[in-house]
Parts: sequence; structure tokens; C-alpha cells
Amino acid sequence: MNLEMITHEPNGPKKPVNLLFVHGICVGAWVWERHFLPYFAQKGYRSHALSLRGHGKSPSTLPVQLNLLQNYVDDVSQAVASLDGPTVLIGHSFGGGVVQKYFQGGGKGEGMVLMASVPPYGLGLASWRTMIMNPLLWTELASMMTRGVATLDPGVMRKMVFSDDVPDSIFLDFITRVGDPPILASMELMGWPPLAPMPGKKGNYKIMVMGADKDMFVPETDARWTAFYYGTDPVILKNTAHAMMLEPRWQEPADHLLSWLEAQFVGKGA
Repeated sequence: MNLEMITHEPNGPKKPVNLLFVHGICVGAWVWERHFLPYFAQKGYRSHALSLRGHGKSPSTLPVQLNLLQNYVDDVSQAVASLDGPTVLIGHSFGGGVVQKYFQGGGKGEGMVLMASVPPYGLGLASWRTMIMNPLLWTELASMMTRGVATLDPGVMRKMVFSDDVPDSIFLDFITRVGDPPILASMELMGWPPLAPMPGKKGNYKIMVMGADKDMFVPETDARWTAFYYGTDPVILKNTAHAMMLEPRWQEPADHLLSWLEAQFVGKGA
């Protein structure tokens, strides 16, 4: 399948690993293009952002609502196979679930970075928590999943995805580009069947977990439990919401990721 891949070539000497960014639900590779791709290319990393089938400019043989999680794992596998050299996979939100499923199935990579990701035990607990603590948000999300993103109240979408500091221009650009959700794959990400590698059977890859204290979609608690599951310490961003790559403080998560990459791979080989 001819999937969309946005690539930024590195400035200067190339670092020892490629970066492959995998987006969250209803969006595409474009969420990484504003800040993250040029930032990491400037730091010497060959940086790629993939649009999963039915997202961004990637085609799909089925309506996006009917694609399964394995379809998206196949997309990631295709993207990794197309890259020359070792690769670190960075998954945000829904994309984090896809990346975990990829590694669960024996996918190859030097590192797995989970940013505001679906936790390894799925979104079922977060869904119940939202239904009890924020029934209005839960109702809006349920409507989006059954009737499409066009039914979601823009104000609720903004509060769910962004902090109050995000400029109107960024939010308006965002809502004009979002698409409908992959309903079947999202149901699989509720947590059954299991979607993550077993914590006691780690592969030969490094793991980083990042969350945000203002995230209403994947709360900080889930980021901390994800890190605990994988036996690492989380990075928790302050005053930052779910779409951390588009936030005014986007460079903070980028800097944390850069520091981790440099510590794990630069000077050591991959």
C-alpha cells in the first residue's frame, strides 16, 4: 500500500537511528510536521512521520471505521521495512497502542517511545473513569465514535485535546484536518485481547514513557502505570495537554525525547 510518509533529512552528520513518528486517532502525519520533524532533523536525525491507512493522505481499501488494529500494525511494519538502518518508533495516543501491538508481535526496532499513549492494559479503565467523573465528555466521545468526528462539539474537542494556552489558529487548523475514527481498532484498544508486550519478556529495545498533567484523554495516572508496567520512570510534562506536539510548550517534550535518544544511542551505536 502506498502510505503517506513525510520525511525530513538530517542537517549535518546523521545520528545512528531513524525516527518513525506514529500519530494518534483521527489525525495524520501532519501533526508532527509543524515542530517535531524539523526539530529532530536539525539535531541530526532522519525523521519520518507515517499516516496510517485512511488517515492523512494514506489510502485505505476499507472505510477507516472498519480497519482493525492489525491493519495499522501492518502499516508500521511496512514503514519500518522501508527505512535504511535501525529505527526508534514514537507513538502518540492511538499510535502508541499500534506501536505496542507491533512490538508484541515481534516487530523490530531499537526503541519504543510512548507519548500520551494508550496504556498497555488498554483504555477500558480510562473510559470508565471518564464516564463517572466527566459524563459530558464521555457522552461526546461516544457520539464521535458512533456518528463521526463532525458530531463532536468543538469546545469539548478543544478542552479534551489542548491546554488553554493553544492559539485559536492552531486549534482551527486542527479541527479542519481531523477525520473520522477507526471504530473497530479503537474497540480493540479497550484492552482485550491484550495489546502490549509482556513486561517480563522485554525485547532488545529501549523504552521511554511520556505523559502530561493536563491530559484529559490519557490521564497522568495512566502514563505512570504504563511506565511502571515497562519498568521505567515516566516523564510527566507540566501545564501540557494531550496533543503535546502542537502545544505552545512543544519543545519541552521534544527536548526530553532528544535527551533520551542521545543518552541511549548517540556514541554507543544502535
